[in-house]
Amino acid sequence: MRWLGPVFMGLSALMLSLPILVVSAAALNGGRTMFFPPRDPTLARFGEFFLTESVWTTALWHSVLVAFGSAALAVGLAWPLAYWLWASGSKLSRAVAALGSMPFALPPIVFGVGLGFFWAFLGGLGTLWAGIVSHAALFMALPLVTISIGLQGIDRAHLDAAATMGATERVTFRTIILPQTLPYTASGFFFALVLSFNEFIVMFFVSASSYSTVTLQIFNSLRNGYTPTMAVAAITFITVSLLVFSAVARWGDLPRLMGADQSRN
Repeated sequence: MRWLGPVFMGLSALMLSLPILVVSAAALNGGRTMFFPPRDPTLARFGEFFLTESVWTTALWHSVLVAFGSAALAVGLAWPLAYWLWASGSKLSRAVAALGSMPFALPPIVFGVGLGFFWAFLGGLGTLWAGIVSHAALFMALPLVTISIGLQGIDRAHLDAAATMGATERVTFRTIILPQTLPYTASGFFFALVLSFNEFIVMFFVSASSYSTVTLQIFNSLRNGYTPTMAVAAITFITVSLLVFSAVARWGDLPRLMGADQSRN
């Protein structure tokens, strides 16, 4: 019965790849209508999305700016909180960490509506920086978790040895703590980046139709039906996700990030 495992995995891979193949082929249509198999295959739709069609290129630029900006801000907010939680373990630090993770646990529509009222009150509704801050607050839980996992994996004997040799807290942080947690910091950054790049609901409320990311532009384009350019956008999402998660699997500690108990190894 050992053949059941490979067969199941093969069928699962096939079921997952078929929709991707259909969307990839639909992006090759020469006209403005999405057909499968594609008619008059061409790469013109890729050129429109990345180079010539201002609606899509602007939306792509907004998505990249929001994704990278919010991911960097999320890491910047999560690092001191994770370090405080790891160093002190106090009830206050745990409470603050729980509050920081709460937006990710809320239904996105609830968080989005709340942010809509919040930014309208402050006068930031419809601004790009409000979208960056909103996504940073929404996805801060991801780097908070990954950085905390990295901090918990540090061998306390290394810290004791550094203290015995007269290293200050700053030197210990720079030479021991930061290098050992760098893969977890990068993993949290890229997790937040991918989710921000694909997020729609919160950005829908925060942008207030003042600007569009790729996800919002796909929604707006649905009024004219399904177009091959939308398929190019979907391929972009898939490609970015595959590249990021492959990098995390290659250079990050993926088993620990997924919750594997490595104490038994």
